[in-house]
Amino acid sequence: MNDRLLEITFSVEHENCWTNLVGKYIVKTLRFSVDTERNSIRSLIVVDKKYKDLINKIKRNNSFIGYSTISLTNNNKKILFDFRKRYKNSVMDIINSVDGIILDGFKYDGKEYWRVLLYESYINELREKLRSKGNVEFIDFHELNVTEDELTPYELKTLILAYKNGYFDFPRRIKSDKVSKLINISKSTFTYHLRSAESRIIKRYIDDLKFYNVINNISQQEEERKDS
Repeated sequence: MNDRLLEITFSVEHENCWTNLVGKYIVKTLRFSVDTERNSIRSLIVVDKKYKDLINKIKRNNSFIGYSTISLTNNNKKILFDFRKRYKNSVMDIINSVDGIILDGFKYDGKEYWRVLLYESYINELREKLRSKGNVEFIDFHELNVTEDELTPYELKTLILAYKNGYFDFPRRIKSDKVSKLINISKSTFTYHLRSAESRIIKRYIDDLKFYNVINNISQQEEERKDS
């Protein structure tokens, strides 16, 4: 029997976790690593500076173990928080227990949103295990779509040159005919490679965009229910 590999989006709302401290703003996890021997997850999250009080709340949470650093990003508008929390019985622990592969995740309005790869035969097991953590909602799942979206060497070269020379600036600092001369190709060839590169990049990140748009879709559905 063919066990399909699915891409699944779900949310979890549960107590005794720092994620229920997050308000109506997105907190992204940039990177994470797991140390099962020390029972810890090291997470690097990004918090808008105006919500810096969240960090102090995380420190007082039962799952919090410690942190390495708190620093501002280059634009001084975001805070990077490198901290550790307990791994055992976490949502991440549950995902790993059913051989799931974590693709992405963020926190919003007291909930954790996850995008994972999971074999179809494990869906019910994942659902049951997540229910032990709190309220669970499976938002979307579809078969993994593998596509060839890598940029060709010429597309990559064209895109980098266009970007570095201000082609994408507003107002535009250089025109397409001048960029094409930098790499010794015609204007039409430059436009072809650039449009192809843009299309591939959008295609590559469209799933990420859909994932983060989940909260807008949910808000819209809630408004529609209120009006009906």
